[in-house]
Amino acid sequence: MNNNNKNLALARFITSFGSMNNYKSSVLQTKRVLDNEVGAKLPKNDTAILYDALDGISAIEDKGFNSDGIIAVNKAFTYSENEDPQLPGHLRNAFYNPDDAIMIVTDPNGTSRGAYSAPDVVKKKDLDNIVIEFNKSKKTRRDGWKVFAKISKLQPFQDGNKRTALIAANAAMNTWDKQNYLVLPFNNIDHAEFMVNLMRFYVAETDVDEEKALDKIMTTLPSEKEVNLHLPLTKEEKENPLDLKTKRIKNFYSNKAINSSFNNDLER
Repeated sequence: MNNNNKNLALARFITSFGSMNNYKSSVLQTKRVLDNEVGAKLPKNDTAILYDALDGISAIEDKGFNSDGIIAVNKAFTYSENEDPQLPGHLRNAFYNPDDAIMIVTDPNGTSRGAYSAPDVVKKKDLDNIVIEFNKSKKTRRDGWKVFAKISKLQPFQDGNKRTALIAANAAMNTWDKQNYLVLPFNNIDHAEFMVNLMRFYVAETDVDEEKALDKIMTTLPSEKEVNLHLPLTKEEKENPLDLKTKRIKNFYSNKAINSSFNNDLER
C-alpha cells in the first residue's frame, strides 16, 4: 500500500478514534495534515486528539499487545487538556484516590438508575486476562471488538478508556501493516446505536449477556466497503453548507429546538 493510501486509511481511523471525543475534522482534512500539506491544520482539540492517536499507536507498536502496551497507550494521551487523564497510564484505585471512582450513567435522563459502576481497583492482571482471552481465541474481528468492549467496560484509567481500547483492539488484530483498521460507525445514527449497545455490554452481569451485547455491537459496524468509501466532504467543499440555517431544528429526544450551534454537528 503506497503512503498516500496509508495516510487515507489512517485518517479514517483517526476520525473514528476522535468521534468519541467531539473530533470535528473530516477524513480529508485529517489526511492533509498527515500528508504534511502546506497550510494544512486542524482545530486545537482535533490536533491534540490526532497526536494522542499517533503516539498511542507508536507506544503499543513498541511494547506489543500486552498489559504494558495497553498502559503505554493511555500514558501517551497527554495532548488534550479536556479529554486526557490527569494521571496518564495510571491504573485506577478508588481506595486511595477518590478521582479514580467511576460510574457510567446509562439513563438518557441523566439519573443514576441502572448506572454501571466500574471496579474500584484495577490491576495489571485484569488487563492480562483480557489479553490472554484474546490470544486463546480464533482472533476474528469479533474477538478484536471484544477486546475493545472488555477494556472499555473495565475502565482501567481515569479517562481515555474507549480510545485506549480502540487502539489496543487494533493492536490485537495487528491492523497496522494492512491498514484494515477496526473503526466505529461513521454514520451518526449507527454510531449512537453502537454506543447504546456498548452500554448494554457495560451493564451485562453474565458472560452470556455480554456475548448478546457484543452481537448487537457487531451489527452496527461498517462493512469493509463502507469504510473504504467513507470520504465526506469538508464544510468548505459543500455546495450549500449554510442551508440548515433556514430550518427549525428539533431534538429527536425532546420538544426543544436545538440552538444554531447544532448545525455544525449535523455537517460533520
